[in-house]
Amino acid sequence: MATSITPILDLSSLSLYKLKTNSVSSLSNQIERRREVLKRQKEKREQKLSELRFSANDNETIENNKPQWPPRQHRKNTSSTCPIGMMLAEWLFTAPEDISSWFVIPCPRGQRCLVVVQSHRTHVYGKYGNLMWTMFTKLPKQTILYCIYDNRSSIYHIIDIIMWNGQDYSTQIECQCRFFMLTSLNGDSRLNEHFQILDHTILDNKQDLIEAEDGYLLYHPLGFYESGYSPLACWLKPFMIEEILGIKLSYPINKPNEYTTAQVYMFEEQSNRKEQQFVEKSHKKKGKKKQEEKEGEDLMSVD
Repeated sequence: MATSITPILDLSSLSLYKLKTNSVSSLSNQIERRREVLKRQKEKREQKLSELRFSANDNETIENNKPQWPPRQHRKNTSSTCPIGMMLAEWLFTAPEDISSWFVIPCPRGQRCLVVVQSHRTHVYGKYGNLMWTMFTKLPKQTILYCIYDNRSSIYHIIDIIMWNGQDYSTQIECQCRFFMLTSLNGDSRLNEHFQILDHTILDNKQDLIEAEDGYLLYHPLGFYESGYSPLACWLKPFMIEEILGIKLSYPINKPNEYTTAQVYMFEEQSNRKEQQFVEKSHKKKGKKKQEEKEGEDLMSVD
């Protein structure tokens, strides 16, 4: 079946969600892009170590490495927008050779969000940096957590740790270190019943996977946290696991109607999402135009 549909698939359009800020142009070269990102991150780490090693002013070095808020590369943002962007996943088009060393996270259904604690209040931001709501929590100041919010249970399922109590994990900290730190917070009283850490386990082709309600996030162990789409963070639906990873899940899997292959499903999802984004953008433009016309009428009124 796969060989008969391959010629009609345009792999150059098989990215997960295309945005203007997303440099990902295809999934057909995902393995090569992954190598390039890892190489770039390694060079950044070596450059940073070199700067620290040969710094002539030790006091300046200590000063420059104090915890920063917001994280240094995002300091220009205002309080109404999220101080850091969300790290978004691509479809895992093909399994890399080192897949057994990757982390796998079974995810519930819910809304991806960033939980940010700057001072006394906790702000929750959406996928595109929009402020969704504000609340009070016991989380320490200068903390950022990447979560899935389940409104059925009012639980924030923690995927990743970006900053905790002023310690910045958003730059040059490998995924395996971030997840180790996150796991060490299990039992912390500041994470009440509304904050639960999702299971982060090393993927082994011979083991079964914990049941996932929505899908599986897969993280390369050496990847840094970076805003935007990354080939070091990938996504699969449960019905794709056996096809892409060769792992047969032990729980019942319901495939969508007319499902053929994972690649076809990715292509169709991408097309549907682009169409939905176009419709949403059109509605926003119409709403903005009506609002401007109404404001113009108000300005012309003498009452």
